[in-house]
Formats: sequence, C-alpha cells, structure tokens
Amino acid sequence: MNKNVRTLIITAAFTLLAFQFKVSAGSSLGTPRINIDTNKEWTVKFSSNLEPSTVNNTNIQVTDKNNVQVPVAVTLGNDQSTVLVSPKVSGYDPSEKYNLIIGEGLKSVSGKNLSNPLTMKFTTSNKYSDGTSYTDLPKITSNKFEYTPLLSSEKQGFSIQCDSSSDVQYRIFVNGQNDEDGNYTELTDGYTSEDGGKITSLKTLSAGTNGQKYKAIIYVKRTGTTGTHKDANTDYDNYFVDYFRCVDSIDTESSEYTDYDISLDDMVNTQLNSDSTPVFVAASVMDNAATKNQIKYYADPNNFLDSYGKYQFLKLTYSDGVTADSLNNFLNGKGIFDGKGQAFLYAAKNSNISVAYLVSHAILETGNGTSKLANGGATDSNGNYIYGIPVYNFFGINATDDNALLNGTKFAYENKWTTVDSAILGGAQWIAKWYINNPSTNQNTLYKMRWNPGNPGQHEYATDISWAYKQIQTIIKEIQDITSGSNLELEFEIPRYK
Repeated sequence: MNKNVRTLIITAAFTLLAFQFKVSAGSSLGTPRINIDTNKEWTVKFSSNLEPSTVNNTNIQVTDKNNVQVPVAVTLGNDQSTVLVSPKVSGYDPSEKYNLIIGEGLKSVSGKNLSNPLTMKFTTSNKYSDGTSYTDLPKITSNKFEYTPLLSSEKQGFSIQCDSSSDVQYRIFVNGQNDEDGNYTELTDGYTSEDGGKITSLKTLSAGTNGQKYKAIIYVKRTGTTGTHKDANTDYDNYFVDYFRCVDSIDTESSEYTDYDISLDDMVNTQLNSDSTPVFVAASVMDNAATKNQIKYYADPNNFLDSYGKYQFLKLTYSDGVTADSLNNFLNGKGIFDGKGQAFLYAAKNSNISVAYLVSHAILETGNGTSKLANGGATDSNGNYIYGIPVYNFFGINATDDNALLNGTKFAYENKWTTVDSAILGGAQWIAKWYINNPSTNQNTLYKMRWNPGNPGQHEYATDISWAYKQIQTIIKEIQDITSGSNLELEFEIPRYK
C-alpha cells in the first residue's frame, strides 16, 4: 500500500431497517478530512457482500465543491465486500474540496438497499504530484523525452526507467493544455514493451496556435497481469506524469546562447530545495507546490525554441528605434498612460531597459492603466488616499500576495512616486537596479528574472514556475504593436545548461 495513499477503511452494515455506517479508528463520517493526497485511493469496506452490478459511478460518486461529479474509477476489491474508489486521471486537483458519496442504489447480495445516502467530505493538499508510488509494485523512477521540443511532424520517444526486477509493460496517454474537455489521447496501442530501451509514440501531435504543452501519463504494470489499480484510462500498478511541448518549427533567429556550469537536473533540484517554494499558479490558487517535472518543463529552455516561446529570452536592455510619437499612438486610450510616451522613453533610456518591455510590463501589471495602484493607490473607507496624496506603482513592486494594494501603495509612498512620470522612472530604475542591469545577477530576460540560472533558487522575481511563459501572451502582442513600423531590432539570449 502506498504510504502516501493510505486508505480510509469504512465499515458499513446492511440491516432490514437501516444502513449502519461506522468509520474505523473511532472517526465519524461527519468529520471532514483535510490535507488528503491528490492520489488518494479510498477503500470502502462493508460488512456484507455487495451486488456487483450496483458497484458503479451512479451509486458511488465523488463530486467537487460545486457538486459536479468528477470522474473516478469504482471497482470491487479483492473481495466482494470491498470497494475501491480511485481518483480521476492523474489525481484530484490540489487545494480543492470534494465529497465521497455512497448512494441509496448500492445493494447487498441479498438485495437490501441503503436507506439513506452517505457523504464524506475531504480537502486535498496543496501539492501537485508526479505520480503514484504504490509499494511492492513496479514504479517508474524517471523518463527522458527524445524531443524537447517535439515538432508536430515527429513522434515522441520515451526512455523510461523502472525499479522493477520483473518484466513490465507501459501504456502512454497525453492531454493537451488547450483541450477544454480534458480528454486524453493514447500514444500506444494498449500496453507495450520497450523497443531498444524506448517507447515510441504511434501518433504525431498538434502544436496548436502558439505551441502546445502536453501532459503525459506513463502507466506501468507487470507483464501478463491486470493492474492492481484503475482510473478512467486504464488499469495500472503505478503511473508517472511528465510534460513536453509541441511546436510547428524551431526559431532561433537573432538569438545567442549563454552557457552555464550546471546541468538542468541540478538546476531543478536547487529550485526544489530553495527557501522560496516553487508553485504552479492555476485557477487563482497561489500556493500549490509544483512538482519536479512541472518545474523541469518550464525551466528547460529547449521547450521554448519557437517564434512564440522564445520571447521569454528577449533581451530587456535598451535599444534605439522607438519614438515617443509611436508610443503615444500605442498608449492612446490606455488609462493613466495615455500621452505618456515621452515619460516611458526617457525612463527606458535612463535605466537601460527596453522601452517595449517597460511599457508592456506596466500595461500587464495595471490592466491597461486602470488598476488602483496605477491611479493613486489604496484609499480609506471614506475614499481618501491613505497617505493623504496619490501615489503610483505601475510595476507591482513589493505588491506582495498577502496584501498587494496596501503593500504596493506603501512602497510607492516611501519612494516618493507621487506623479505618473516619477513612478514610471522610479519603477524602471528599480527593475534595472535589482534585475535587468544588476551586475551580480544580470537578469536581463524574463527567463532569467524567473529562474536566475547563474544562481538558481536565489533572487527570483516570482515563485510561479510559469511566470515567464505567462508574460508572453501580453508582452509579445504589446511589443509587436509598439515596434510596428520602427527600426527596433529584437535580440534574444537563450541559456544552455551543461
């Protein structure tokens, strides 16, 4: 049994008049369970044998906080009185509330129904998982992709390491990040054995519009057996989750490489062991701890060598070629930034920061110049500025997650950013001093601001592992719009690990 997937043993008794329900170890059904592993497999033990036809997803369900049913596998265990409830494909979502519901339609072999449905509430932990690790069963310890990134014309290869001494087989499914239905596509034809130490996909994959992130689930089981566990895809003994990116073409034009004396694996391990826990921000949940393979996906520059992804590596130092008039054309209608082209241009030159980046960063942080931090800062209950005067913070500096508005306002006041122009200049100088032109860190790209490859785990702009990539969606459009018709040449610097 997986030490991280300990089962809750529930004992239930059928009687003529009622259904008696007890939970082992003195617990009660009404006590919500917290900090539950996302791979939790519940074991429900009944005092009577069950009618197999009633053991299904109609009579035994898991629902989310909105009472929407989530896919789980419901199967009889080793005996007819035990039911296994296995999580949806690759586990429950972290930091979410769920309900395990046993419905009235469940019957004993004698034909007796439950008199009332029974519900157990549980909340998952704030940690993602790279897979299961059921003990005494084959377990995948690592995987190496043949292609990073994968071209849409290629078939991905998987070099898998397993700790089993017995013969095993693998089955592989993938899910694309843009697949709103959450469907999984099988890359193998059922369970298959390695060929030359590798499993090769039978299918090519779509790169989507701007490259596609794929989540791969690699299942393993002993050859000639049925897997001990099951989810919506297949039976399995254990599974392993990994990530790769598919693109239509590789684009390294106008790019240079910088070599670092550290391997990617060592860099990722350093991130995992840093004082600032790397998180994967999704669905507005800010503190879900990221897994090693999630970190590796976003930290690996090779995944982003296409015309879209490479904007993580755009040099953020100043270059001539953009005029104040062209900036004003772009800033027209963008809230408090309307007409501030010259202020941005001066700040960029003064601070040696790309003006295209500086403007796009401000636009992103302030919602096109409309946020409270961009329009005077925090106010009291009467609508008065908390420091008696308006202050401005356009780059989210010190706007920490615990109270972004108050902390960002305080920082702006302390730095005397009391006019739009002074806030633009002061923010640019701060970013230049501490990141882009810092001689000790030289974090002059979005990638280096997030990952600091020269000193991983230290002096990083964000804890969200996808931060640098997320900036592209806004920044690339803004930069293209700002530089349209200009003579500005964009340059890219790509890290290369040993």
